[in-house]
Amino acid sequence: MPRRRFLLAGLGAGAFLLGGRAGAKGKVLLPGPSYMGGRLVQRVNDSGLPEMRADNFGPQTLFIAPVAVAVSPWRDIYIADAGLSALFRYDPMQDAMSVVRGVRVTPQTRLATLGDGSVIVANGGAQPASRYSRSGRLLQTLDPQLGSAFYDEVVVEATSGRYFGLDRMQGRLEEIMPHGGGAQVLPAGLVPEQPIGMAMDGPLLYVAGRTCRCVVSIEMFGSRQMNVVVEEAGLVSALAAGDGWLAVADGDARVLRVYRQGTLLAEPPFAELGLVEARGMAIANQTLYIVDSVGRRLLTFRMRP
Repeated sequence: MPRRRFLLAGLGAGAFLLGGRAGAKGKVLLPGPSYMGGRLVQRVNDSGLPEMRADNFGPQTLFIAPVAVAVSPWRDIYIADAGLSALFRYDPMQDAMSVVRGVRVTPQTRLATLGDGSVIVANGGAQPASRYSRSGRLLQTLDPQLGSAFYDEVVVEATSGRYFGLDRMQGRLEEIMPHGGGAQVLPAGLVPEQPIGMAMDGPLLYVAGRTCRCVVSIEMFGSRQMNVVVEEAGLVSALAAGDGWLAVADGDARVLRVYRQGTLLAEPPFAELGLVEARGMAIANQTLYIVDSVGRRLLTFRMRP
């Protein structure tokens, strides 16, 4: 077996977190490895695989200020680091990561992935949201077509390939066709006042609001009904959804609330998770990924109902 050279700060294979208010139901979050950085691949081919050259693997690179994470169906982990102003793609099969060239990363950067392994990068007013291939090739730019504002966050509806872009400043949610244009503004009443975060799981779009300190769900097909799913969410610093799970990080109370099909299963404090600041989160393959900007690492937790 080759030696794993991806830098890990393990939390212990036998460790676990009891499920908050639902502790009797057993283990909900099982800590996995935490990533601090990794060996850097200097060159990748058009498929995103490392070129077979003796000098292709560079030195270990440590994260400085990771702010966003997304995981593709190919199990690539994309990590945006504002301190290094770089977007990394960690490939578990190669146990190494490469830089997605030409991507500007800021403290406001948010990420989303598509079924082909590509990634959407949204930087708010810094530049248009753009989609990049696994190898770093620019594939697409999303055009709001309804003004000069760019999207602060973008999510993808996996079945249809439609995008939903959020403009926090104007409290505006837009639906964008798969080709990247043809945007239309959705009714203002669907989005809570001062939206601050967004996530999607199947047909359900989740949006966190600063004013209401709540999280709402929007059925994006049929009636497009909006329902409040978390009434006392606090100041949401990160939001993630997937596989029937919803994770809400409350930056005020410094707790992570984990829901499964609408039921609160766990409510561990940040300290219990080894977490300083939850800046960005993603859920994929029944695993929760959290980037800790202050702790300079990516934490992972296996999720069990």
